[in-house]
Amino acid sequence: MNREMTLGGILLGLLLMSSALATEAAPMRMGDGTVQGESLNDYQFTWLQCLKQEDGWVSAGPMTESLVSIGKVLRLTQRATQANGIESRSTTYLDRSSLAPLRMEQQATGPDGEVLRMITRALSEEGYSGETRQSDQVTEIGGSINSTMWHGGALGLPLVTVDAARYPVEFASSMIAFDGTYRTIATIADRETLHHDGAAVEALLVDVEWHHIESGDVYPPGPDASGGRFWLVPDPPNNYPYVPQYRTDTYLVSTLMEKCPENDPTEE
Repeated sequence: MNREMTLGGILLGLLLMSSALATEAAPMRMGDGTVQGESLNDYQFTWLQCLKQEDGWVSAGPMTESLVSIGKVLRLTQRATQANGIESRSTTYLDRSSLAPLRMEQQATGPDGEVLRMITRALSEEGYSGETRQSDQVTEIGGSINSTMWHGGALGLPLVTVDAARYPVEFASSMIAFDGTYRTIATIADRETLHHDGAAVEALLVDVEWHHIESGDVYPPGPDASGGRFWLVPDPPNNYPYVPQYRTDTYLVSTLMEKCPENDPTEE
């Protein structure tokens, strides 16, 4: 009896160990072929943006994003206008194949068309350098964020090109506006059937966990946590985005809703 129990315990332990190894995130490195940027086509769509505040969800205004192929480079532009009329525009130039960030430009423009602030950064494998222009003042900037880290402000694009069978994956990403670098883990949580023009569209629900290198803070995965969830459609029908939605516990950007939810988005 004891021998059978011992053997059963060993087999159970091996089974649990095998399960843990099977779900361990595989490393994903820039240029290793896991991200396949050539599969992306040009597009332009507008997303609803919402912020969670003490009194509930409020609109942060629409965000328009476009992707344009320029030879071996992709130009990604994100544009939003605040309630006060100030337009913010972020343009990132990406390597066509790996989606490595090569150059980033951020610009704030007043209601009268005057450029209030302009930030440019050129990235290499060693880091970045650039300048900030505000009025007549020019300040040189630089840092360790580099082109081997995927751009955290557009993380849905590389993730949507990853074969579903390769998940979960672990990789380096950055939020250059905050000079933050991350160890990032992306896992398929589920699949969901969406609808477009009367046809079913399957989306991968990919949860993301962020480990902030500088502070040690961890942002847990999922739509009700600070790490968030992406809705990804690797092969979308015509006039449908690759990333129809992303949400965290405090931020929602979506083409699936016409207005901000009146309560928690998970209850919609």
